Amino acid sequence: MLITVLAENSHIRAVGFEGEEIRFHASVQTEPRQTSDYYILMLTQLFTLYGVSGERITGVVLASVVPQLTPTLIDALARIAGSRHKLLSLSSGIKTGLNIRSDQPQQVGADRVAAAVAAKARGSLPCVVVDCGCATTFTVLDENGALVASAITAGVELSLEALRAQTAQLPTVALVRGARYDVMARNTADAMRVGAVMGAAAMVDGLIGRYAAVLGKTPRVWLTGDCCQLIAPHLSIGWDRADDLIFEGLRLVWSKNRG
Repeated sequence: MLITVLAENSHIRAVGFEGEEIRFHASVQTEPRQTSDYYILMLTQLFTLYGVSGERITGVVLASVVPQLTPTLIDALARIAGSRHKLLSLSSGIKTGLNIRSDQPQQVGADRVAAAVAAKARGSLPCVVVDCGCATTFTVLDENGALVASAITAGVELSLEALRAQTAQLPTVALVRGARYDVMARNTADAMRVGAVMGAAAMVDGLIGRYAAVLGKTPRVWLTGDCCQLIAPHLSIGWDRADDLIFEGLRLVWSKNRG
């Protein structure tokens, strides 16, 4: 079984593949100051919960956007897999098959690279991957599958939390995934929800329109990330859900490098 791992600021998520089939999803909370022994314990227990022992693991591929945690996870995952040879960390020098047209290609996040690899493999080009998480990111592929542009902004929940933290009178409000909000808000809590959620949706609509103008064609939009359910009901553009796009990309990167 191939284990694909995404280390984010809030959670470390793992998806297990047998061939192209997903066998499990799992996650633990990110603890940047913990040791590799801690993660060995946590991840071993997590994998055991899904019936995956070290002997069953044929490989592990890691994408980390938490630089201070990356060496710790590399050590932990290699020891769980039983060999450093079984581990691949997505970083500069790894074959991806992706042409990254950036002034600083090494600074493009490993999660976005993996998502772009999977989006290119799906073949509907040009396209834009919109990843709605702690940050909302846009990764643009042209008709040849080259990564030609990016945009990064604060995510919906982060924006709302920053607004509350920096103002004296605004309350803490909850957001409901999949809910539709009325743009004609009549109280403060609803006004904050409309501003955060519908404002984010309007931003996505607007940026996709601008990308379409530059690309000369309306791109296909892949929507992914934990917060995509918040903005999806309010989008005017067409979009397709792609929950496991990053993990699909990691599986493809493993195949390109280790066969």
